[in-house]
Amino acid sequence: KGYDDSLTENSTKHAANADSSYDGLSQDEVRKLQEMAPELRDALLRLRRNIHSRQQEREQEAETRELNKLLGVKTPHDAVEERNAKNLQAAMAEQARRDREAVKKKFLCQQGLTEAGIPRLFHSATMENIIRQGLPEALEYPRMRICSYLENIEKCCDLGTGLILTGPCGTLKTTFACSIMLEAFAHGIEARFELVMSMLDRLVMLEKSNKDEYCRTMQKLCSVPILVLDDLGAEGHHADFVRSKLEQIIFQRHANGRALIITTNLSPAGLAKLYPGRIMERLRERCLVLEHNCASLRGKNVFSVIA
Repeated sequence: KGYDDSLTENSTKHAANADSSYDGLSQDEVRKLQEMAPELRDALLRLRRNIHSRQQEREQEAETRELNKLLGVKTPHDAVEERNAKNLQAAMAEQARRDREAVKKKFLCQQGLTEAGIPRLFHSATMENIIRQGLPEALEYPRMRICSYLENIEKCCDLGTGLILTGPCGTLKTTFACSIMLEAFAHGIEARFELVMSMLDRLVMLEKSNKDEYCRTMQKLCSVPILVLDDLGAEGHHADFVRSKLEQIIFQRHANGRALIITTNLSPAGLAKLYPGRIMERLRERCLVLEHNCASLRGKNVFSVIA
């Protein structure tokens, strides 16, 4: 009787284990397992139990970490994660510092300024030099707002905030735009200067003659942190396929939060007549308009660099 009871108890345990091994399986899956060779079936069930056990352990660990977080208790695992996060943050900060230093080294020289597109006439157009020469009262407000932009240039770049400098010829629009680029380089921020007419002609030529260079140029114009578009509107009424290049640049920079600095002889109303609403809406959203309402300063020795 004792032997029979033991056999019955073992059979019951085996049946219970077998039933639990099949938990969560469909009848068809259970049938296929039962038709397998015992050794293969047992191996598969054992693997399934191990996977389930590990999943339960991970879930329990996650719940424990969440509870410790609520209680303010740091586990060894938390300490390792925190240390790794700090190391990653430090590594990213160091890489950003090196990138900024590389920009300064590359562009804060005559060759670098020329490579960035800045005409030689404006290589010394820093805000300090502009202020030192003195400005007419009519440009005091634009100067103040541009100085504020320079003081917050890193934040403005992060937000994609730009400026539209409008007014007659010779009212320091290009000079101020170049001063923004020089300040950007001093902060390790890359920038690019483009005369709109020349830029569009170059893009049309490249698209026909060198597709790879065209794509690289467009990618650069769309992604550089600060892009100066000088004399917008002077290109006049180009064909639609030419104007589409300008639209693509403005659209991409707006979508990616990249700053635009625009100079133009046209008033905001004049720009609205020349460019479609989809362009103007994006420019108004991202750019502050500063009007340079004064007579031309060329030839008056107000500043050695005037445009």
